[in-house]
Amino acid sequence: MFWGKTQALDLLEEYEAIHTDLPDHVDILLVGCSDCRHVLKTIARKYRHKKVKVTFHVVESCMELIARQLMLLYVALQPQDALGLDQKTKIFMELYGNALIRPSVAKYLTSTASDLIQMVTDYDYMNRMMSCVSLDIKYKERDYMENLLKFWYSKDDFDICDSWERRLRKTLGARYDSRVGAFDWDLHMRFRNVGGRQVCNQEYRNFRTNGVAFSWLESEVSKPNRSLVCALIPNGVGFVHHGYLGDMQTGPFVAYGLDCEDEKYLHTSNGQNTYRATDVTERNLKQMFFEIQNQGEYRHQSTSDLKLGPVVMKQEKLVVDIKGLDFIPRSMKKCVDLEDDIRFASISRLEAMKYKETYFDLVYFGSAHLKYFDKDLVDKILRSDSLFLVEHELFVLDHRKKELEEFGDHVKGLIDGLDLTMLPFDPANDSYIKYTRKKQINP
Repeated sequence: MFWGKTQALDLLEEYEAIHTDLPDHVDILLVGCSDCRHVLKTIARKYRHKKVKVTFHVVESCMELIARQLMLLYVALQPQDALGLDQKTKIFMELYGNALIRPSVAKYLTSTASDLIQMVTDYDYMNRMMSCVSLDIKYKERDYMENLLKFWYSKDDFDICDSWERRLRKTLGARYDSRVGAFDWDLHMRFRNVGGRQVCNQEYRNFRTNGVAFSWLESEVSKPNRSLVCALIPNGVGFVHHGYLGDMQTGPFVAYGLDCEDEKYLHTSNGQNTYRATDVTERNLKQMFFEIQNQGEYRHQSTSDLKLGPVVMKQEKLVVDIKGLDFIPRSMKKCVDLEDDIRFASISRLEAMKYKETYFDLVYFGSAHLKYFDKDLVDKILRSDSLFLVEHELFVLDHRKKELEEFGDHVKGLIDGLDLTMLPFDPANDSYIKYTRKKQINP
């Protein structure tokens, strides 16, 4: 929950790898991605393909995930004169992956939440501010999202450190007293063995201990990231909620932090990474944001010579300021216009697709959303020459070889009987299970 456990994909590249020619209009259904990583990377790299229009249909099972994706897209699509590239990247990273954020980022979140409330309650305003985005949710879901966004800029106390600590004690159980050793075991014996070699000891311990995955020497975090709240209910003039209920083991490193086109960011020295997953994430996001705005090649310019991969910093207990900020509205800029469409919908819309003339060139299912998989639905909505992707549980650190093989067999059982051809798949190394359809069925 809150971030995906597989690397961001250029979905047009994935389609072209199977079917060499792209259609003029590509319809993509994304079920349970948890974040907008595939949308951002696909939009950023469109200039590398022939000119096509892409319509993303993003379906999520809870409003918290839709609200966060709206917020992250809003940050990512801010024009250059509103947010500089470095500033935008660090704000995005903190809101995306940190339980505690800088006060300046917390203020930015309150202003963004205020603007998002206007969008959620006034679709004409949304069309003016984010012309590429639309919402297809029920009234009760919209009301819930409105309350959620109100909490983001409310003055209610929110001690996310206490919530994190209580869940950490519960999940580790008897291992809590030796938690540092447990964290190192998970990192070295599991995470790195399945592809997480770029994640350094220091940043992984920080994430497991206090929920702060991305950090820089010049910044200090003290405010709770209110966009990570779960199951919120209005209570008089305030709110009650379940605190943080997301992932506490893999972390937000996988989406953008494990691979890079610039190979120097993947170098090691004496068995230690030269750069952290944080640095790789920052480098990749800068490239994406530049490419989205300019639709051209990115040339990276480093803003720091620091190489913090092998550095071990003093581990200190973070102090959170649980008080909400005074809301000070700020003038927000209209987002960058895109030729593509991003349509958000709740999970209930999947059932409605059975009765509509709706077809897709690419369908993607997150591993946690396979319970919503419907064989008849998938058979109907997949076009000919389409691609079907299922997120593998490779980066679920509790899983071992047996569990990964069982998950692969489970997916095969779900697909059995459909006119789909499975592409080569190694359960111990591949992040995605891929199928293709060749038979001519839909127009």
